[in-house]
Amino acid sequence: FTETHQVVVDVGYGHGPEIAQRLEGSNIICNYQASPDEESFTASGALRLGVSEMTRFGMKKDDFHMLAELIKEVVVNGASVKDQVKSLRKSFYELQFCFRGDEYDDAFQKLHELL
Repeated sequence: FTETHQVVVDVGYGHGPEIAQRLEGSNIICNYQASPDEESFTASGALRLGVSEMTRFGMKKDDFHMLAELIKEVVVNGASVKDQVKSLRKSFYELQFCFRGDEYDDAFQKLHELL
């Protein structure tokens, strides 16, 4: 359970940097992270995955389930999923939860009226 946009995945003592590099090779970007019981980042055995960026591009729960399966393929099975990641990402190129085109004109005018 988390109340943040970050997920931390335990990948085994000292394996964080190598697995993060393998994921990056499949176009999945994350950071390796030391867990609380590890002495430093040189022993990083966890990955930190931030989901807010892809949420801004419109990913929802089911999309993250698909992404999690792709991550599993890389981490557990040593697969390269670059083509599958590219295919999944094609649906998420337009920013969500923001103004587009002329949509901000009214809001901008209202802000000026408040000043």
